[in-house]
Amino acid sequence: MMRLRRLWKSEKCDRMSNENTARLEANLDVVREYLVGQFKGFEITEKQDRPLVYSFTVTKSSEEQYQVKVWGPQLSDVGNTPESTKRRLITDDVAGRMKGRSQGEYFAWVKR
Repeated sequence: MMRLRRLWKSEKCDRMSNENTARLEANLDVVREYLVGQFKGFEITEKQDRPLVYSFTVTKSSEEQYQVKVWGPQLSDVGNTPESTKRRLITDDVAGRMKGRSQGEYFAWVKR
């Protein structure tokens, strides 16, 4: 009986992990689309800095480059749908706040 219970918990954790991963990927897609729309003519690069931090850099030239860091748990949170993420990107004016940073400085976009 104990063995079946552990297997059930493991399956439940795997299912939750898969749902979180899918939500994270969907929300990362929203961030990408937002940046493409806000920074026309810029090259966009991204990387996963640590297991829970995603960095996006938009570059037009060596003098014009903006960066944002996004926390993975914020994007994988059950309350963050792609629609709500898109809305928050706009209402938080992420692009404007990125542009307001000094060159080489990241804007950290975190949930309020």
